Amino acid sequence: MHIVLGALGAIVTILILVNRLSDNGIDIGWLNPFAWKRRREWAKKYHASPIYSIQSPMDVTGLLMVAIAKSEGDMSSDQKNEIKVKFKEAFHLDEDKATSLITSSVFLLKEEMSSVKYIGKLLAPSIDKFTEEQAKSAYELITHISTFDGPPNQFQEDVISLFKETMQAHFKSSKGWA
Repeated sequence: MHIVLGALGAIVTILILVNRLSDNGIDIGWLNPFAWKRRREWAKKYHASPIYSIQSPMDVTGLLMVAIAKSEGDMSSDQKNEIKVKFKEAFHLDEDKATSLITSSVFLLKEEMSSVKYIGKLLAPSIDKFTEEQAKSAYELITHISTFDGPPNQFQEDVISLFKETMQAHFKSSKGWA
């Protein structure tokens, strides 16, 4: 019995000391491995680029089209109008939604064009939602935008070829691809 009372006394003493430490501003919550893992995962999500969490094939295609257009600097008004026309035709969007898709894509890209080159990481959340027809259409759209103002530059060629390779690997068939 005296062993049980000693153990209970030690536990109560430790809990009181932990309480006093937390009252004085010393946090020992970092010792909890479950809380540490949860905080670590949240920090990874918080500091990650938002373009790597896009799940809609339409949004990813729009982002790639804007990235291709912005690869040589800011988009010209002709490029914006062409992209808007393609959004309306291919995605069946009205004027406001097409403008909104362009604006959100420009906002997501900001000045960080290099992140678009990681096509595998960019397409990871949405690649399973692409149908083969959508993938072909997306390829045609980004190719069209790259050749709109002349021959494509090296960045545009790299993005297009990486997109094509990623989609071909996903669908495991090169039928219909140029």
